[in-house]
Parts: sequence; C-alpha cells; structure tokens
Amino acid sequence: MQDSDSSMLRNLTDTARIIQVFNKYFRALDEKNFAESHLQTLFTPEARIVRPHGQFLVGPKEIGESQEKSFARFRNTQHILTGHDVEINGNTAAIRANLVAIHVWKDSSPAERDLLKSSFIAGGVITGKFLRSADGWRISAMENYVVWRAGSGFENILATEKL
Repeated sequence: MQDSDSSMLRNLTDTARIIQVFNKYFRALDEKNFAESHLQTLFTPEARIVRPHGQFLVGPKEIGESQEKSFARFRNTQHILTGHDVEINGNTAAIRANLVAIHVWKDSSPAERDLLKSSFIAGGVITGKFLRSADGWRISAMENYVVWRAGSGFENILATEKL
C-alpha cells in the first residue's frame, strides 16, 4: 500500500472512531448511563461541556452527576445526530453535527398523542474537540448551539437549567 493510501485509510479509521465516541455520548444520555466509569471511556479527564445557556461542566464525574440530575425530569429522550463533519489534525480533531433532541416529560402520560404537549424538542448544532490518547479518541470539549425549540414546558427548563 502506498503512503497516501495508508494515510487515507488511517484518516477514515480515525474519523469513524471519533464519530463512534461522539454518538456513544448521546446514546448514554438516552439510556441514562451517567456512570463515571462509562463517561471516562468517552471524555478526557478535563473535558468541558458548555450547555446552551452558558453553564459548563468539567470532567466525566461532574458531567455525569449534572446530566443525571438534569435528565431525571424526562421519561425518555432521543438525540438524533446527522451530518457529522470531522477534521483531523494529528492527535487533535474537531467535529460538527446537526442535532434534533426530543425530551418527553416524566409526568406526561405514555398514551399522550400530542408530542408538542408532552415534550420539548430542540434543534441545533453540536461542536466538539477530541484528543487522541493511548486508549483512543476522547472528547475534550463540546458545545451545543440551539437553533430552534418547540413543545411545552420550556419555561420549566429555563427555570431549572442550573441543574
């Protein structure tokens, strides 16, 4: 294999691994898997997440504890990511993806047919930074830029967003 083919193969492999780690974080949110041990497989020890309102969380333990509190108000969530765009530069990388997140309120009826009355939905752009470690790619930073919101109870989110 020529050097350019080898380099292209490594870039494609790294891109796939970065997207996999990124997607696993959103899967953890939907499955409410906030265990520090799990999040350590996704984040660097000093990873920083910036929430849409500007609050930031640092490190797998704080990220997990805060997300567990925040997601307790939802019966179910579904985070749909698309359009992953990855740029790799040596042992660092950046990612951008589109996100639609559906959050079904815990106190809503499972039989509720009107999704907008039983949930809040947001669409936006997620950006992240990654570092290559001895154990593979890890998220070092992530930020959520909300483009739109719909549904009921969004005032509740604003009132309790400090969680």
